[in-house]
Amino acid sequence: MFPKFVLISDPRTPLTGTFVYGMVGQHKELVEGYVKVHGGGWYDKDDIAKTITLYGGSGDYGEPRLAFLNRIPKALKDYRFFYTPIHGLPGNELPLDDVEWF
Repeated sequence: MFPKFVLISDPRTPLTGTFVYGMVGQHKELVEGYVKVHGGGWYDKDDIAKTITLYGGSGDYGEPRLAFLNRIPKALKDYRFFYTPIHGLPGNELPLDDVEWF
């Protein structure tokens, strides 16, 4: 099991992406039902520093299209999100001003 994420949209709201994450073997295990997947990758979650660093890409769905990072679970509201294409490189902080916390 590995820390992976995907960005998905429901067909009724195709321009609104939802962050789905978990410990899985393959990214497709995070996808349920009929949805559009906007890529994915891996994540590092630091509960002490309250940060999540997204990195890499999904072998199943490709690189994450971060413009679809519109909805994030409420459990992560106090976290700062970063993105780096390669694990271990410093990440850029992602703006979360317009994110819906659900």
